Amino acid sequence: MTNNTFFKMGIVVLTLILTGCVPHNIINEVSLMHNLGYDKEDEMLKASVVYPNYAESDNPALITAAAKNPSSLQEELSHKSQFPFEIGQVRLMIFGDQLSREGLAPILDTICKDPKIGIIRIVITDGTPELLLSKTMKESPLFLMDLIEKSIENEGIPESDLHVMYDQFFGTGIDMSFPNLTVDSKDRIKVEGMGIFKDDKLALRISEEETFLLKLMTDTNKRGVYSFNLDMNGHKANIGVRTINGKHKIRITRENLRDQVNVSLNLDVELDALPEWINPEKEKDLKLFKNSLQKSISNEAESLLKKFQTNGVDPLGIGRRYKANHRNYSELSFYDRIYPSMTCDVTTKITVRQTGVGK
Repeated sequence: MTNNTFFKMGIVVLTLILTGCVPHNIINEVSLMHNLGYDKEDEMLKASVVYPNYAESDNPALITAAAKNPSSLQEELSHKSQFPFEIGQVRLMIFGDQLSREGLAPILDTICKDPKIGIIRIVITDGTPELLLSKTMKESPLFLMDLIEKSIENEGIPESDLHVMYDQFFGTGIDMSFPNLTVDSKDRIKVEGMGIFKDDKLALRISEEETFLLKLMTDTNKRGVYSFNLDMNGHKANIGVRTINGKHKIRITRENLRDQVNVSLNLDVELDALPEWINPEKEKDLKLFKNSLQKSISNEAESLLKKFQTNGVDPLGIGRRYKANHRNYSELSFYDRIYPSMTCDVTTKITVRQTGVGK
């Protein structure tokens, strides 16, 4: 045999040996977590887990446990389950309102050290994870993840997963933001706005409309619907336009000894269900419509930026952009002294790609 043949045989033998060293779990002898929620209850940390309970039925099961620290939670959960829990298949992680307000650091420090956790969606709820998860027991275990995926893809919710969270939590000059899940009066679960954090604590909740404006200023995916009040040609109406594409650019300039945040938005939109008193085929009507839309988006985006400043939060990462051009950047100094005094200017350019005429 040649040396090359011996080398190939060695690789095969080594692969077989290493494969035998990998711990195996039989699917029917583990409890695969699909949705995992954390919250505080009194002085205890509480975990709520949804997992498929193949041993007893086809429906998912909900189990809760409480402990004084994150490390003990896994053990407390295992005490209540027939099989050991596996965290590697978690698709959605939910943080409850009380924990979000008191601080996520103990949980985030724990999960970032667990190599089994892959790319998962992160959300908060204005109630408790246990209540939220209890409303999904008749649904697929992946119902909540599909709901978030759909909202991020098409309905104006900014990207939010574990990698984005790592960047925002451990990075400087930017704050974390997560979609908010809520249960309405008819026990239906829906995505409603976002929570903006300062360090690891929830500092501000924003509405659904404000969430879409944040997406326009941060994400590459700009799909969603923007509604605004139109006053044109003696008529008034609330109009919804769908953004289908676009770009944003954030610059920091200095004018009159004052730092200024400049946000430019270039958005492609499609127009559906316009009132009959707007004819998009008439150049005058289309120009008036676009001017009103551009002014509305710019004004509301500027108001949102000022709201972030007032509450001391920075989900756009203005601090990160400021740091890039200032060698002696100090995060503490920036958010105490510079960020609150910045002026904000948003300019919007609309391009109408589809008018819906002829549909």
